[in-house]
Amino acid sequence: MEMKDIIDKINYFSQIARERELTEEETAERAEYRKMYLEHFKAQVRGHLDNIKIVDAVEQDKLV
Repeated sequence: MEMKDIIDKINYFSQIARERELTEEETAERAEYRKMYLEHFKAQVRGHLDNIKIVDAVEQDKLV
């Protein structure tokens, strides 16, 4: 699922929660979307960190 779709669903449940109390099913579904969001976010950060190069005076280029 795309990150935008996940965020849209999280926002949808947030809007409903402001209007009324969520049902058990809605609360569980919201928790699942939040979990998916965090997994996607962590994967993106790891991807960025994996591509960072440290430049050193002795060893010019090295990947961490």
